[in-house]
Amino acid sequence: MGMIRGLGYAGLIPFIALAWLAWQPVIGSSAQALQLFHIYSALILGFMAGVLWPVLYPTSTTNRMALLAVSFPVASFLAFAFLPTLVAPIQALLFVALRLAEIVGGTDREYPPGYSSLRWQLTAAVVACHVWITLLA
Repeated sequence: MGMIRGLGYAGLIPFIALAWLAWQPVIGSSAQALQLFHIYSALILGFMAGVLWPVLYPTSTTNRMALLAVSFPVASFLAFAFLPTLVAPIQALLFVALRLAEIVGGTDREYPPGYSSLRWQLTAAVVACHVWITLLA
């Protein structure tokens, strides 16, 4: 669990750094920081949706869960492409929805003790960064 925790917290660094750079662009511009923030967010959303895969096979809802797992990064991409002024709040909602899907899908039972708490902490930090980005817009 130590490596998972370390990687989880390390994954927050780009969210925090890019949100800060969108506010105080000491490197590049605010627009560049925002674009990188949204791209990173979509990337991590897709990566984290992969946590649903362990629970796909032993259930009778395999097709629904597979569709759900791939829908998160696709929805993020579509928001980025077609709703650029709303992409931050949409991505924030997608991270919360992903966390809820993990619970409903039983992912928490498939991972070590402490995973659920870690995921809530990481999700809260990521959503807070998205709220900050939304307020900056």
